[in-house]
Amino acid sequence: MQRVLQLAKALSDETRLRVVRALQQGELCVCELCDTLDVTQSTLSTHLQIIRDAGLVTVRRKGKWNYYALEAGIVRLLDRFFTDAAPDLGSDKTLKADAAKLRKRLALRTDGQCCVGFTCCPPRGKTRR
Repeated sequence: MQRVLQLAKALSDETRLRVVRALQQGELCVCELCDTLDVTQSTLSTHLQIIRDAGLVTVRRKGKWNYYALEAGIVRLLDRFFTDAAPDLGSDKTLKADAAKLRKRLALRTDGQCCVGFTCCPPRGKTRR
């Protein structure tokens, strides 16, 4: 029962749902997620902890960047969930905007890896407008 509750908690917040949807496109670094969702690193970190606790993601560290990806065993479950339980998400304006921003952000990669870093993200303690 605990696993189901953690999964429900992970998907019950708009920001966490947006993170999971973005990760359905593939492995992303923290700064790519910050830029895509227009959130600070601190805010994202809080949400990623809940998503990690639910067992939805894996983390890979490369240099100074942390890359997050959906856990292989959960991908089909999430695909099914989004298709069956939330079929109208495909027309959600926020998720469409996220997808467009993510495409632009991923175009900045070099050799498939993030190279921009946190220069795109607001400094710690600053909020985005």
